Amino acid sequence: MSQKIVFQDNIFQITRSLDIIKDGMNLNLSEDIFAKKTMNDILFFDFALQNIFNKIELQTHLPNYLDTMQCLYFCITKYIDILAALLSNKNNNSLVIANSGKIESIYQKYGELKDKIQESVQDESITQDEIMVSETELSQLLQFG
Repeated sequence: MSQKIVFQDNIFQITRSLDIIKDGMNLNLSEDIFAKKTMNDILFFDFALQNIFNKIELQTHLPNYLDTMQCLYFCITKYIDILAALLSNKNNNSLVIANSGKIESIYQKYGELKDKIQESVQDESITQDEIMVSETELSQLLQFG
């Protein structure tokens, strides 16, 4: 049975989950309680974002392709920011220290993926002669009041 995937809903949910992780990083949370969950979340986001990208990438014919790729770009930017913050504060978390190589690898992968999305969006935008929504506008659209 064919399944319709609403990419923007999935991206929205991941973006909101990333916001929760980022907010938690600003708190003084117990490493015993949250370190493993945070690491599991990082690995889940890696799987989910790569999966979404792989499904969207070749579907340039979709009417909302540009919007979806722009939302994915914004979400990946948040993910990269969290990875960078984890890597810069790794001395505070033994689980991050133990997985710093994996986190660094994911960080590099998503830097490259972000560049690929930006290039794809620019190419598609030129061919469709559409205006690209800025990262600030996307941020405002994805924020709850």
